[in-house]
Amino acid sequence: MKRIDIVYRLIAVASLLLPATALSGQGVLSIDGTATYRERMTLPPDAVFEATLEDISRADSPASVLGQAHLEQPGNPPFHFTIQYDPSQVLPNHIYAVRARITQAGRVLFTTDQRYQVLTQGHGSEIGTIMLRRTGGSASATRAADVSLREIYWKLVQLGNKQVTAADQQQEANLVFRAEGRVTGSGGCNRLTGSYIANEHSLRFNGMASTRMACMRGMEIEDRFLATLEHVRTWKISNQQLELYDESGRTVARFTAEAMKSR
Repeated sequence: MKRIDIVYRLIAVASLLLPATALSGQGVLSIDGTATYRERMTLPPDAVFEATLEDISRADSPASVLGQAHLEQPGNPPFHFTIQYDPSQVLPNHIYAVRARITQAGRVLFTTDQRYQVLTQGHGSEIGTIMLRRTGGSASATRAADVSLREIYWKLVQLGNKQVTAADQQQEANLVFRAEGRVTGSGGCNRLTGSYIANEHSLRFNGMASTRMACMRGMEIEDRFLATLEHVRTWKISNQQLELYDESGRTVARFTAEAMKSR
């Protein structure tokens, strides 16, 4: 009986160790992707392509890098790349995305401007990305000024020709353009939600709604804010500021990029 008991104990210990052994033997995995751009142009011979796998779970913190692909003299698009990463660093409740760009002598020529998710939340390990053209400036200057429309906390600072400030003990008016086409934010009193359609120049808001609570102060600005969004047709980002224009090209709202606030 003692021998049998010892055998059972050994089997139990082995069964506990097996999952850990399997996980430790998983080794390096990879993301397989393609990147392209729409312009019909040939890259200079000293161009460099880079694709990076990043953990972007915290919008108010810098992304952490899990892996990178680097191609010198990449030729013509589409560019095929493989990013190797350690699967033990991937957490199921985190958000991971691939960012791609092309540089030349420290200057950014093309870069992705939206979130391309992989690995978690139903996303796989294959991805296709589209890069947009960038012009002027060094790589460091371009990164400082090149703020994407999406996943940024945009604080409202001007409506029409009037400056906007938050009322006492009230939230500042803001918008956050989510990657899936949803927009959230605040009018200063009420939470705002809706959808948007944006391309390189045009922007339209759809179905904007608020929670419609009554506030002692700030309701006039909130009502004007919601009404203004209905007339937005185009947009531009420059020097960390987002400007929205109506059909005639008149500036109807101005925002500044801020650190993402906790929600």
